[in-house]
Amino acid sequence: MSTTLFVCHEGQRTGAPLLLLWLIRWLVAHTSIRPVVALMRDGPLREEFAAICPTHTFTRPIAERWTRRLKRRFLHNQSCDPDSWLAEVFAKVNPDCLYLNTLVLGYCLGKISIDTEKTKVISSVHEMEIGLLLSSTKSDIHKQISRSNLLICEGNSVRENLVDNYRVDPNQCVVLPAYVPFDRPEQMMQLSCDEATQPTIDQLIQLKKQGIFLFGFAGSAIDRKGFDIFPILVEACARRFANTPFSAVWVGCSPGSLAYVKADRDLRLLGAREHALLLPGVSCGAAALRQLDVMSCLSREDPGPVVTLEAGAMGIPSVCFQHCGGIAEIASMGMSIAVKYLDIEAFADALFALSQDRERLSMLGKRFQDHVFSTSCIAVQGPKIASLITGFSGA
Repeated sequence: MSTTLFVCHEGQRTGAPLLLLWLIRWLVAHTSIRPVVALMRDGPLREEFAAICPTHTFTRPIAERWTRRLKRRFLHNQSCDPDSWLAEVFAKVNPDCLYLNTLVLGYCLGKISIDTEKTKVISSVHEMEIGLLLSSTKSDIHKQISRSNLLICEGNSVRENLVDNYRVDPNQCVVLPAYVPFDRPEQMMQLSCDEATQPTIDQLIQLKKQGIFLFGFAGSAIDRKGFDIFPILVEACARRFANTPFSAVWVGCSPGSLAYVKADRDLRLLGAREHALLLPGVSCGAAALRQLDVMSCLSREDPGPVVTLEAGAMGIPSVCFQHCGGIAEIASMGMSIAVKYLDIEAFADALFALSQDRERLSMLGKRFQDHVFSTSCIAVQGPKIASLITGFSGA
């Protein structure tokens, strides 16, 4: 049995940590690989990781001054910097493979001593050009690349960025797409929310029953996901759809948040507030996504995103921008639609065209669904990743 230390940058319910959680669940169920997890920041997924395998957590506390005092007094042996902490975890686990779940972990690799004859290093890369620069530094990125034997790239756009901007040897890269943790559509269709967030789903169900065309996104209301141009798209659609009823939805924008206040103001000033639904996050994203007719992926760059794969698994196609990453690659294969980069009018036109052509909408959705379960599910990608891990480990 080989041991792999999986290092994850955080324990939040976002793309890369969720992909790792799904992968480890599959590895435990189907292989003899023994996983150990190191989370560099705490989050709600920590308990789920800990239920599967040994899990260590390094947390930067908010009240650092008081925490430092307490640690000096009571925890003299505990490391307070990420480099030393991860080095201690690594020495304790003594893994056959070090699996770095993102390319933004260079900052905590400085003190790890790796026996290259025993332990090989794999970096799983989910970031493109801007995402990397927002989350790391060029020196730390180069540090992690130099210590990695293999780079698993989530898409061709990820690989191209590494080769073009970081001079990575193409032979060091393997392109493997993101995945969903299911192997049949019915598994996703049966998912439901908890009682606390079900009212949000009920609101969408009611609109759907009224025959209102629903499009939108589910995820963090941040500029990197395109939330800053969401109000502009809604206004363009209000003009394009004219008397055709529609509602643009963003699930993950809680009332009272700064993102909500800003978007609400923009929508009102644009005269399009009545067409937008800004909804809080829900306990089960799939339950919200399956109410949509189309995913509107406004990200300027995103190797996945995973949320579009989840939608595709339920037969829901996407509209996105060209050159935005993985979903544009899928669109080029005839499973979604990609419009000219940042062309909001073309985006609105594409959404309206799909609202008027349900046959094409259904065809794109079926193609996307078939693609997900033949290529982008854990049953397909799990064995490939496992073979890379075991191929690089002590065996």
